[in-house]
Amino acid sequence: MVSVRSSGSYLKGRDLISWRRVADKAFAGNTNYIPSSMYIREGEEREFFFMEDGDKPVGRACVTIDKVWIERKMENIGFIDDFILVPGYEDDAKMLIDPCLSSIKDKGLDGVYLRNNGFPALLSEGYEQLPPAQLPYNPPSYIDLFTNYGFEKRAEWSNMRVKLPSLNREDIEAGEKRLEDANIKITLLNLKDKKAVKEYSDLLNRVFITHFGFNPREFISSYDTTKKRALARFSARLSKLRIYVGYEDKKMIFYFSFFSDMNQYYKSLRDNGKNPFGLGSLLRLIFRGPKNVDRARIGSLGIDEGFRGIGLISDILGYGLGWMTEDGYKEFDTGIVSDENMPVFKIIEKISRDWGVKEITYMKYYTLAYMFS
Repeated sequence: MVSVRSSGSYLKGRDLISWRRVADKAFAGNTNYIPSSMYIREGEEREFFFMEDGDKPVGRACVTIDKVWIERKMENIGFIDDFILVPGYEDDAKMLIDPCLSSIKDKGLDGVYLRNNGFPALLSEGYEQLPPAQLPYNPPSYIDLFTNYGFEKRAEWSNMRVKLPSLNREDIEAGEKRLEDANIKITLLNLKDKKAVKEYSDLLNRVFITHFGFNPREFISSYDTTKKRALARFSARLSKLRIYVGYEDKKMIFYFSFFSDMNQYYKSLRDNGKNPFGLGSLLRLIFRGPKNVDRARIGSLGIDEGFRGIGLISDILGYGLGWMTEDGYKEFDTGIVSDENMPVFKIIEKISRDWGVKEITYMKYYTLAYMFS
């Protein structure tokens, strides 16, 4: 008999094992599935639910109240996180969705967004591709499952996987000249420099927070104690995170970051019969770095409002792509981009046009919402 139970605000013991086991069963035989870590951000309250057939876990979902999202986005909504069903139990989905919605409604919120791997959207196209690190991954059938329940599409997103073009010295020098003319100096962000990191975080907030409402604060909160700063720098080293920042008259006005696509690294270990999350793999990562990775994942790209609309990003594009080729990457993922963010699509069009790049793979995502009134 199928039933649903709440396991409270934390996962531990058998429930932690069951949480992972549901995903293992749901994606059995799918070599593109990479498990994600279930961590709680500061300012979040959670409740975990399991759907069980007898004593077998066959579904999972997490209700999340994100106080930072509510405060900064001024949206009185909650989230259903990382919803997964074991195949064959789709007809019982309502049993799992109902208590999640009730839990959020009882807390006085106005509605719900679906969230997967920390991002408020579900994958709708590109299921056959290895997902970029930290981006949603779910069966395509979930879109119909939730829209049939009553969820509405609120936004559309894309990730673009682009083969890096062959660059020549002129491409690099043109960007350098444009920066020189604009009196902008580019440098790698020193993660040990607390003042520079704070300035970067403030710029990220001004440019980025209006779109999503959650990413910048994670960088800030990770630097509020010595221990967190050390752990953040350690994590950045493991993933080969590079953050380039630009200064105009000593004011930071530009940032561009990228890192190794760790999903590609974990898949290469698994394909070779190794446990990608075992102690041996962790030690290998610490001492050797992420091997067999030729794909970069763009973390963020932004420019201060006063420098928009003058073609700066477009003019230094070859210069910026050179940073990734210098690190040995052959392709990159843009990360999720709003389908309304035309400047990013124009950048991809420029890469395709100016360098003859034709190998561009698109992955699509939908933000799905359920409102109580």
